[in-house]
Amino acid sequence: MSLWRRLLYLWPPHRRAVEQDMQEELRALQEVAESRELGNLTLAAENARSVWEWDWLESIMADLRYAVRVLWKSPAFTIVSVLSLALGIGANTAVFSVVHGVLLRPLPYPQPNQLMLVAQQASHSDITIPEFEFWKKNSSSFASAAGERGAGDLTLSVGDKREAITAMTVTADLFRTLGVQPALGREFDEKETRPGGPQAIVLSDSLWRRFFDADPEVLGRIVTLNDARFTVVGVLPPAFWYPQAADAFVPLRPTGSASDLGANTGMIARLKPGVTRQQAEAEMGALTEAFRRANPDAGREYRGLTLVPYQDSLVGDVRLNLLLMFGAVGLLLMIACSNLASLFLARLETRQREIAVRLALGSGRSRLLRQFLIENMFLGLAGSLVGLLGAYWLLSGLLALIPFHLPASQPIRLDMPVLMFTLAIGLCTALVFSLAPLLTSSRIDIHDTLKSGGRLSGAGPARQRTRNVLVVSEVALSVTLLVAAGLLIQSLYRLHQEPLGFKPEGLITFWTPLTAEPARNPADRRNFEVTLLERLHAVPGVHSVAAINLLPLTTQGNFPAQRENHPENSIGGMEIRIVTQAYFETMGTPVLRGRQFGVRDTALAPPVILVNETVARAWWPNGNPLGDRLVIGLYEGKDYGKQAPREVVGVVGDTKSLRLKAPPRPTIYIPIEQALAYDYDLSWVIRADRSARSVDQIRQVVAQVDPRQRVARLRTMDEVVAANTTDSRFDAWLSGIFAGLALVLTAIGVYGLLSFSVARRTSEIGTRMALGASPGSILNLVLKQGTTLVAIGLVLGLGGALALTRSLSSLLYGVRPNDWATFVAVSIVLLLVGCIAGYLPARRATKIDPMVALRYE
Repeated sequence: MSLWRRLLYLWPPHRRAVEQDMQEELRALQEVAESRELGNLTLAAENARSVWEWDWLESIMADLRYAVRVLWKSPAFTIVSVLSLALGIGANTAVFSVVHGVLLRPLPYPQPNQLMLVAQQASHSDITIPEFEFWKKNSSSFASAAGERGAGDLTLSVGDKREAITAMTVTADLFRTLGVQPALGREFDEKETRPGGPQAIVLSDSLWRRFFDADPEVLGRIVTLNDARFTVVGVLPPAFWYPQAADAFVPLRPTGSASDLGANTGMIARLKPGVTRQQAEAEMGALTEAFRRANPDAGREYRGLTLVPYQDSLVGDVRLNLLLMFGAVGLLLMIACSNLASLFLARLETRQREIAVRLALGSGRSRLLRQFLIENMFLGLAGSLVGLLGAYWLLSGLLALIPFHLPASQPIRLDMPVLMFTLAIGLCTALVFSLAPLLTSSRIDIHDTLKSGGRLSGAGPARQRTRNVLVVSEVALSVTLLVAAGLLIQSLYRLHQEPLGFKPEGLITFWTPLTAEPARNPADRRNFEVTLLERLHAVPGVHSVAAINLLPLTTQGNFPAQRENHPENSIGGMEIRIVTQAYFETMGTPVLRGRQFGVRDTALAPPVILVNETVARAWWPNGNPLGDRLVIGLYEGKDYGKQAPREVVGVVGDTKSLRLKAPPRPTIYIPIEQALAYDYDLSWVIRADRSARSVDQIRQVVAQVDPRQRVARLRTMDEVVAANTTDSRFDAWLSGIFAGLALVLTAIGVYGLLSFSVARRTSEIGTRMALGASPGSILNLVLKQGTTLVAIGLVLGLGGALALTRSLSSLLYGVRPNDWATFVAVSIVLLLVGCIAGYLPARRATKIDPMVALRYE
């Protein structure tokens, strides 16, 4: 029989026609051959039918049809099961979509596993230009290597047309290292990355299309970035992706200045074919001593460089955040499965007589188990489909809520790997919550069940033990989620209590980058700053106005500095801040000693400086810094572009520099009148009443001073601070929501178990009460069962949480992973929830009428 005809036979209309023809043919044969013994007509039909079908497939199809009928007759059970599965599977699918898009999907470059980030051995941080040049030249493991130094905001001008863009500063060979060929033109050559060489720019496809209207003749055109002229030498392909979004790329030119000696250059290398990471690291270790000899300033403690897979370097802390989410939704799904398994066991009680009758009529236990498995697999498939629809909506909301940057090379969506994951998790989940009912149903005693009218007999204790195990598992899993949520919430609280060093309430901030015109000379720039200060201060409701080159909690800008005549007091990464006179008053930062800047600190006055507490403690632990002098650009006696010594005239309180979780960095402050030679943009801070915080009003004032001046990053200081806690806040709230759901599911599980137990023990409870047991003793009997299971699960869960929460160390602040207060609080909460969940069934047990209970069986 052909495969096509066998498959066609499974189609009901065609099957009915074939069956009818077969029956008519058999009757005709019986009439024609009366003298011959044809045998049993039904058996003959079965033999004929076997020609047209596969017995095993027909059997499965019959089981599937039966499963649909059974589930259709129990709509409440089916809906609850499908929705429970859809909730767990939908959440897991949405989170897995993010995990797959960020952690599992390979980078969009040829042989991405050969791409490595070359970083400092100890800290995995950026490297210096001397390190970059040495290892690029001397390493034989690299096919190519390139460096980058981040992106900056510039203004692109061509004639009267201008646009603010983001330009990435990179060395030659970046695109060759990534394995990307420009769609038009070429990338930078060595001449363009040397000081004094021709300036070149490579455009992104999007910038080329929107600014140059996709002009194919764009190569060779001269454009202006701020006050410099650049020649367009290339256009990148449309599909090009880089971790840090950029509209264009410009050459990184080492100058030999102090900035080249700072660890501020990222190095990307491509390994040669056949070279492993271990082999390359062994060679780098051997080159470390050669670098020390070539650069004596590196010191004996210099540990060299190491390799980090490029994709791993991009995900950074995001990996732990995503794995935390994935683990939380996974635990939540397991708790839901435990509840469903308990629900299936309870449903199995109502089908005892059906099962016993089918076994008595000759149905094999394997066939019976297969029937139940098909029912559950059908539920798992239905839950997966509904969960997939939910994941489609949940994913968009999740991506909108995630506060941290996701380094995904392609849009995160429900693609084929995610769909396969959803199907697999649905079927596996169905198998997991089927195990308990399947195992216990195989122990049914046919005779006892038929005689007892379908009620449980010998199999009852086994099912009760199974339910107990499920509840204990739910409690243990819930403990892990609750402890993690408690630690993260406590960490968030500690973070909000961290002293900032300033008062953010009532502050509004904005940034004024340099205009597109050639950079103002110092006099013009200072005139703009003074005029804008006066205009802003004149706005009704404004109490004070100030400006700083780098706003706290946004970015950092450091340079070497040394205490004069004390090379042992040197800081290579001293934070340099340029401020106006009223800055500390406006920010609410206290001046602890000495004075703040005043009108006498002009460009013609002796250079002065303020230091923060961190510098004062480090350099003058028992002395007075006032009157002493600092030299910017000097480090351990070596000249890195030193300036004239500056007298310390005051000590100000520490403020958070870059991150709330990091301690204040050593910082010095320079009056803006004595920093005219610096190249800087300003961030403005305004302390004002609510009525004076109008965005439009601020923009109008700036436009009145200079219509060409852009206003960017206009927000309150509270928003700046909040942006620094978004990761911690997201982790805390998300884990708290999952922990709350887990707690509710656990309470439902305890309640369901005790309710069923009370129903099973109705006769026993009635007998106890008839013999004189008090309602209080019955209440204690039932509550003891529930609290015992909760206590066992609590002990197991605390042990597991103690081991698992250590992985959260990098996400915590001010709290240890084994914080005893959190563990005690979680224990108390779970015991209380267990008691509350068990109280209602226990109280119902005390209301049982002994006479009714004794007639129950």
